Amino acid sequence: MTQPFRFRWTGQHWDEASENTFHATNWDALLDVTRRLSGDAKCVFDGVYHAGGRHIVRRIAVPSRQSKWIARIPIMPSPNPESEGSWWTSEQQFTMQSEIATMKYIAKTTNIPVPEVFGYNICVDANPVGLPYMLMHCIEGNMLYDLGGPCILNSEQSERVRKSIASIQCQLFGASLNQIGCLVLDSSGEVGIGHLPAAFGFQGPFNLPADYFSSWVGQNPKFKNLQHLNDLSLRHATESFPGRLGSVIHKLNANGLCGRYPVLHPDFFMHNILLNDEFEVVGVIDWEYAYSVPIGVFAARINMFARFDSVKATLDWDDEGAQYIADVERMEGNMDLAHKLCKAITSPVGILGVCMQLYEEGTAVPFDKVMDKIEREL
Repeated sequence: MTQPFRFRWTGQHWDEASENTFHATNWDALLDVTRRLSGDAKCVFDGVYHAGGRHIVRRIAVPSRQSKWIARIPIMPSPNPESEGSWWTSEQQFTMQSEIATMKYIAKTTNIPVPEVFGYNICVDANPVGLPYMLMHCIEGNMLYDLGGPCILNSEQSERVRKSIASIQCQLFGASLNQIGCLVLDSSGEVGIGHLPAAFGFQGPFNLPADYFSSWVGQNPKFKNLQHLNDLSLRHATESFPGRLGSVIHKLNANGLCGRYPVLHPDFFMHNILLNDEFEVVGVIDWEYAYSVPIGVFAARINMFARFDSVKATLDWDDEGAQYIADVERMEGNMDLAHKLCKAITSPVGILGVCMQLYEEGTAVPFDKVMDKIEREL
């Protein structure tokens, strides 16, 4: 007899804010919504809630469909439930709608397993649930860390996960868009391209990589940890990085990087990848803040298998990283792509994307060595 799937979710961020969010949610009203949408009057909650970094989630059993849904609620930043929604801004509403549009687009254009959205409410006012919510299909999967972490994988399981990751990234690379921006839903429910979230400091949408990089330079004039840099050479390299990037922007359009922009999952790490008990990837979750980006930026930010070598000013690949590149090359051999992900990952622009991310995070590296190489090779 087949055993029922066991969810091993532990939740990692239980605190006062998540507890207050739980109590501010009208769960009876949310259950009524679920029953209406599913057509099943016997829907019930399945277990306690779990808290992540930005949301709480709670499973709901839907007996007539022999499946589970999951309710996701954004965590209130204030411990005061009487804040009357002042914390929930129009930009957060846009981000929530964009995530729904992104999952719809990914489900339509790829074979990547993403949750199906059954219902949502992006508002606080006149919302019987009391807080914004999303109702989605609950994928039967666990994070690798809830299963014991990477150390429990044998070589065969590790290879299976690595190849699945390479497949997902190649599919995202192939399902590119013709503009840079967040995915949005129009009035008819079709997916289009809108501006980037205000948190990025960008407007958009952009048609050319140069516009994207110019906007990045304009929004990142000062390194946030500059006061902690005592090495004068490193300090100078860091201070001059945005300006030097600005000086080569015109070459980025001429380098064959225009026209197709893959969707970036900005937090594409193992805590957002769900596995079954055979360590097969069954879900990719949390597409919040996803947007289409230039190829080099995509290649840099989905890279799990390399680290930046500050001495050589390049990416350093271990044995698993080399196997990952080989996986990508094999998969791309079966795909008709105008550009190649494996080439973008190891390209100067890919390394530039890594440096942009490090700069945003406040990590100083010899940016001057990277820019020297880019100025020579572009």
